[in-house]
Amino acid sequence: MRHALDVLTGRAVPFSLTLLAGGLGTAAFALTLLQRSVALGLPAYDTAFFEQVVWNLGHGRGLSSGFFAANFLGLHFSPLLVLPAAVELAWPDARVLALFHAAALGLSAPAAYLLFRALLDDRPGAAVASAFLAAAMPLWLALQQAASAGFHTEALALPMVLAAGWAGMRGRSLLCWACALVALSAREDQAYAVAVIGLLLACHGPSRVQGLALVVVSVVWGAAVELVLMPALRGPVRSDLASYYSWLGHADPRRVALAVANPRAWLGFAAMVAAMAGLPLLRPGWLLLALPPLLGDLLSAHPAQAILHLQYGLPLVVPVAVAGGLGARSALDRVRVRSTALPALALPALVLGLTFSPLIGRHPPAAGSPMDRLTACTAALPKDAPLAADDSAAAPLAARPVERPLTWARTGDWVVVDRAGYQPGYVDRRGRSALLAAIPGQNRRLSCDDGRFRVWTPARHG
Repeated sequence: MRHALDVLTGRAVPFSLTLLAGGLGTAAFALTLLQRSVALGLPAYDTAFFEQVVWNLGHGRGLSSGFFAANFLGLHFSPLLVLPAAVELAWPDARVLALFHAAALGLSAPAAYLLFRALLDDRPGAAVASAFLAAAMPLWLALQQAASAGFHTEALALPMVLAAGWAGMRGRSLLCWACALVALSAREDQAYAVAVIGLLLACHGPSRVQGLALVVVSVVWGAAVELVLMPALRGPVRSDLASYYSWLGHADPRRVALAVANPRAWLGFAAMVAAMAGLPLLRPGWLLLALPPLLGDLLSAHPAQAILHLQYGLPLVVPVAVAGGLGARSALDRVRVRSTALPALALPALVLGLTFSPLIGRHPPAAGSPMDRLTACTAALPKDAPLAADDSAAAPLAARPVERPLTWARTGDWVVVDRAGYQPGYVDRRGRSALLAAIPGQNRRLSCDDGRFRVWTPARHG
């Protein structure tokens, strides 16, 4: 038994455990997303939206999308999308994005292990505590919620930010900066996560100067991108995100207080803290760093963001993980814990993740899937033709120069209607009904009607 514990507390086995956990998490997330894709369950926002950007980038058309009227970088500063764009030159399909998304979330486990191991250093039980805290990370409800989003660039940044923290703690400056810069290129709001890592390095790393430099670079980067570069790229086009916070300009204090007190969001935050066995509470000063992104979520008028659903909980993961790692450090300094008891650190994440999982319970699509029917019905659709598609059909057809939401259809667009597809809350139902009523009088030809899908050609003139 003692020999087994000696092996477990070494370096190779704990890291292998987190690699296994990350691999299983990646597989589970990927399987769920691929099943949803086949069932046409991935919404146009954000999978089709990003697929449009990625396809156009890979084909020399810049960062453009039929879902946004200006340069995409004016909405989200995500030059890292060049990576999936390169892969899609070989396989132009929105499922590529789902696989990137799943892999990034899964990689959070080994990346978190490296960070925790560096924070705990050579304290007794450090390897076991780090391994089980990190191995449980794919079970966090925040990561499971993020997986259900289909694709978003915040996920790509998460393992890179954690790896930057590890590299900085181990004195690997070049690797630290490389990981941080990759994370910053994923999305503009990652400047905050990288700044948290910089603060960690300034306080606990081998080089206070490097940590402070990382904080300064992150703040300057974030301010320059958000306040100067992105508005210039958008030009007169209003950001889609402006509507999330425009209500604050005329909100009374009571309404703001009610938004801030949203119990579902606070429960989501509490679930993150609990998933780290409550260890972040041992370092409350560091846990407070999670409040700025939490308030950003609470004050949003977007319902999913206000309750930390989809990808909106991800900005809190790094501050909570840092506070938890430092909390574990404090705990091991104060109390000598047997190595046999340390695996229990994963139990809260395991129980919460399996009990309240947003992913478990989804059934795989039956034979004769909607994807097969859509593919057959759109066989005559030219690959480069502009398209306006119903929400459920948008992601599989988005690898083309121009795709728009159905309600934005123009006379020169092909139109794909899914009469049985789910219509998310952001769909303009009145506009959709009006469009469907107008199509027969637009001099279009019905290319396919299989009982569920209808495909209309562009309107003919004259």
